[in-house]
Amino acid sequence: MVKTRRKITTLRVLQVLFYALGFPLFVHLVMLVARPLSDSNLTTGINGSLSILIAAAMWVVVIIVQLLMSAVCRKNRMARAVVVALVAAVITIAPILYSDFLLKGKYEEDVKAAAEKGVEAENYEVQLTEYAEYVSATNAEINAFLEVFNIEFASRDYNRGGANTDLSEVTYDPEKDVYLSPNGMYSDGYRFGYYAAKEVLTNYYSNKLAYEAEGKDIDVELAKAVAELESNPSSDWNKYKSGASESSFAKEGFEYITSSTEYEDAYGEDGSATKYYLTEERLNAILSVIGDKFGNNAELKMLLNLFTGRGDGGEGIGAIVDKVLAILNKDLDIDTLLGVVNEIELSGQSLGAMLAGLLGQEGVTELTKDMLFGLLVNFSSYQSPMTYPVYYFIEDADLRDYAYAKYYATVHGATLGSVLVGTPDANGNEYVGEITMSTSGTLNPYSGEDLLYMFNKWDFDQKLQNEYYPVFAVREIALKMSAVIVFTLMAAYFFTALIDKQYAKLTLKTEGGNR
Repeated sequence: MVKTRRKITTLRVLQVLFYALGFPLFVHLVMLVARPLSDSNLTTGINGSLSILIAAAMWVVVIIVQLLMSAVCRKNRMARAVVVALVAAVITIAPILYSDFLLKGKYEEDVKAAAEKGVEAENYEVQLTEYAEYVSATNAEINAFLEVFNIEFASRDYNRGGANTDLSEVTYDPEKDVYLSPNGMYSDGYRFGYYAAKEVLTNYYSNKLAYEAEGKDIDVELAKAVAELESNPSSDWNKYKSGASESSFAKEGFEYITSSTEYEDAYGEDGSATKYYLTEERLNAILSVIGDKFGNNAELKMLLNLFTGRGDGGEGIGAIVDKVLAILNKDLDIDTLLGVVNEIELSGQSLGAMLAGLLGQEGVTELTKDMLFGLLVNFSSYQSPMTYPVYYFIEDADLRDYAYAKYYATVHGATLGSVLVGTPDANGNEYVGEITMSTSGTLNPYSGEDLLYMFNKWDFDQKLQNEYYPVFAVREIALKMSAVIVFTLMAAYFFTALIDKQYAKLTLKTEGGNR
């Protein structure tokens, strides 16, 4: 009896082992080969785990068939084993047939569509075997792009409590991964994600290059369009600013966000937007406080005087320190500060001229107030989240898209240290990404043509990763394991039959002993 029980234990181990070497192992292997898809940023929804779900569903179908056959053919174990094995064979061959026959034709159509956008793709047979390498390569390309522009794949909103600076409401659009203000523009604290950055750069460069192909400068055309809106009293822009309700845009869904006076409410005296401006008056008030505080600071004077008398080839540090100390009082303002900056000479050139040169103003002898506020443009103006910008009223759709894209890529991007389009320096170098008062950004390695090509390629890669590669992952393992699965299932049934025989012997021995 003990020997029989040992046989039963051994047979149970073999039964479980062979069953585990079938569908459980199949699902596990699919999980391993599909890991690049699970880790990819481009797979959407359940597609990152779709391979695993397909494999698990195949296993579930076989389990259901096993349960049905157990109910229908209780005594004929061989019939149950054959039917289950046949179903398992069909189930595991199905993704192979689907990939090699049905998907191939669809892939060729998608390749033709991609080719129209300049994207070249490998043939179908190569994709079937090299898909994991393509996923990894695309991820590396996108990560490099994100690093250059100092963004993450998923966007963020840095405002606390989900509100703008003026406390207006912010809403999230999950489809585009953007945080929006009431006027439809990005929220004040919105840091671009991959999809928004791609859309902004596509609108910027596609329209810019299209105008160049026609021999036009899109920035000149944009300036003309804005100037026309500003100068024409009957323009929709001026009607909107004055509170007039009649507008051609009303027929296209235009509506005031709060009231017909919303522009005046935002940009009038002490408006919701203008109270955040760093105006000349406010900057003078700040300088007055700084001058008064540091002008009466004995410790600061002592530290500055330590440098007195040290020459630098110009007027000498001592003379410069004296000039700085002389203006540090409550009367300090922009004009006084600029006057001293332009008087200080270093290596035969005024400090003001040097700073102007750094701002791209070559051949200028002094730093002016306009240049200073040009440098502080992101601090001295505030786009109201509650009002439409002038760009909204540009009738040409392409020019309008470009205007928004340029604003987002430069002004909005600079506010959050994610500049998407930089200003070329004297050598033609363009710096983007984290451009702040303390960091100069990253040299942009991409041209407009490069970016547009990459976006089209990544769009095609995303289609492959969501519609093709999950099936390819299942096919890869099914191709290797279809025969194994059938064999292991039959073996599991074989060992089950042997276990039943041993139990029958055990029952006979028990009954014989009882007699």
